[in-house]
Amino acid sequence: MKVPISWLKDLVGFRLGPDQVSKMLTMSGLETVVEPGNILEIDIIPNRSDCLSVRGIAREIAALTRTKIKSSKFLVKESSKRASKALKVEVRDRKLCPRYMARVIENVRVGESPEWLKKRLDRAGIRSINNIVDVTNYLMHELGQPMHAFDAALVQGSMISVRHANPEEKIIALDGNEYELDANMLVIADTEKAIAVAGVMGAANSEVRNNTRMVVLESAFFDPVSVHKTSKHLKLRSESSIRFEHGVDWEAVEEALDRGAAMIAELGHGYVLSGKIDVKEKDRKPKTIALRIEKVNEILGTDISKSEILNILKYLGFGVTGTRVEIPLFRAADITREIDLIEEIARIYGYGNIVPTMPSSAFPGKKAEKMDAFRNKVAHIMVGCGLFDVQTYSMLGPKDFEKCGLDIEGAVRVDNPMNPEESLMRTNLLPGLLNVIQYNLNRQMENVFVFEIGKIYMPSAEKLPIEKWVLCAAATGSPFMSAIDKGQVDYFYLKGILDNLLSALGIKDFKYLEADKGINLLQPGRGAQIEGLGMVGELHPDIQRNYDLEKKVCFFEIDLDELFKRAQATKKYKPLPKFPSVARDIAMFVPKGVSNQDITSAIRQAGGDIVSSAFLFDKYKDSLAYRIIFQNPERTLTDAEVNAKHEEISKALESKLAVRIRK
Repeated sequence: MKVPISWLKDLVGFRLGPDQVSKMLTMSGLETVVEPGNILEIDIIPNRSDCLSVRGIAREIAALTRTKIKSSKFLVKESSKRASKALKVEVRDRKLCPRYMARVIENVRVGESPEWLKKRLDRAGIRSINNIVDVTNYLMHELGQPMHAFDAALVQGSMISVRHANPEEKIIALDGNEYELDANMLVIADTEKAIAVAGVMGAANSEVRNNTRMVVLESAFFDPVSVHKTSKHLKLRSESSIRFEHGVDWEAVEEALDRGAAMIAELGHGYVLSGKIDVKEKDRKPKTIALRIEKVNEILGTDISKSEILNILKYLGFGVTGTRVEIPLFRAADITREIDLIEEIARIYGYGNIVPTMPSSAFPGKKAEKMDAFRNKVAHIMVGCGLFDVQTYSMLGPKDFEKCGLDIEGAVRVDNPMNPEESLMRTNLLPGLLNVIQYNLNRQMENVFVFEIGKIYMPSAEKLPIEKWVLCAAATGSPFMSAIDKGQVDYFYLKGILDNLLSALGIKDFKYLEADKGINLLQPGRGAQIEGLGMVGELHPDIQRNYDLEKKVCFFEIDLDELFKRAQATKKYKPLPKFPSVARDIAMFVPKGVSNQDITSAIRQAGGDIVSSAFLFDKYKDSLAYRIIFQNPERTLTDAEVNAKHEEISKALESKLAVRIRK
């Protein structure tokens, strides 16, 4: 909306420059820029219908500068002839039109508007038409109340009826286009025809012409929803419909009518008939809200005094009695609760004057949800392992399922998807991460290491689907930052990250098993299942080709709910050993089917308490080499003890696992 600075100064006294006013309005919630000629271009947000007028913007400036709005003085000089004798009004649906007012002005002369009016309208971006229509546009821009002027001679039967449109009734509007109406639309009609679409636009059959001598001036309050639906259905949007569909000021209906009649009589050299027609359902009374001063400061984190809080509301036009605040009718559409008043106080006080502080996440008498804290802990561990946290959409398309070989029939479907690519709830986090990897690789990001903690959704016999928290990580490229070492990520690298996670959570009772052949996400022979937790390994080549990925991708997916059950809530302190350890290596030829887990378990079982750790450190074909660490927490071990135990471990491996020890 365009608002000339000179017009504003007619309503409120201020000495600020245009740039200062623009910045001040922007910081209070109305984005404003200054155009050439000291004109403010203001972006009015939907809930601030009170600002769809020069007076509304003047109120904002008055509150921000702690000044008062100037009152507009006018006098309606009425003749002895009564308006009720010249015009009758009936409203058939008072729910959609709770108030309809009209005045009649006789002996007017239609012509050009005076220069001051034409210039003011031009600077506001409004085209001058004639002195009658220009008055209605001028007051709509200043007060926010749309009005319409009819040629009284073209209103058949001297009767105005606010009614629903007849089936297939048509009207030629002032824009020259013909519109077909339906019975849900409200129209202004005379005894023969519709002469306006209520709240949207007048008809050409009753417009003010050069030979017009008597004018019927209309000012009304129409139901915002009804006007919006009519405007949308007809694809006809006007300055009037914009204001009516956001809600106009109940009291401005009468004020605008009186000022309009006075201006038309003055500029058109006519006279206003005595009295005004006012058909209304019932008077609307301002709502009162109790405001708690301590609540204001608690919400905003401030220490604003009571007097300052109440003064801000007074300058905004609110009535204040003690700590009870009366909401003026021009703000009835958006101020309904105490929190709305607090928002108004924050805007005018200035967000820049509120000292920024970190919000407290604590709730008195309520403990933090343990699963939330656990997910945060898992995320911190993953970030510490060098992966980036990402969030992908919970909804996928059929193509995502097909590219990963996932079962579409087993997915939860969205009833009213925005588009086909968001029609299914995900059953796996991997498709989203693969899309992230593909996106980054296509933009010359060679190394992508990401993870996501999110929900997957499974169908259920119940009304709602089953929701499960899952951790999924995927990586491709080189894990090293060196420009020389270009080693690529592999199964063992990602398994190491998973081992770090499980170790940090205190989980020891996990076992890697050969991947089930039914898992089509993993490359055969290069993946494993973690018993009861999930899977880890290299992505299946077919899926890799579906995403046009040249480098191999490794991933793991873990059931977080199960992980939470197994994680240790507390860690016990273990002092550093006082006595030295002894290392022995053992190499062996391992038959097919024997896993690393089988070997380390056998070593620990045969070695007993003095084996502190055992791990694989070398592999060549079917030959594996393990390092065994012997240590006694109470004394130093002798070579004879270690050698005897080492021999015992060798025999146990040969007898239980049928390995052949390399001598």
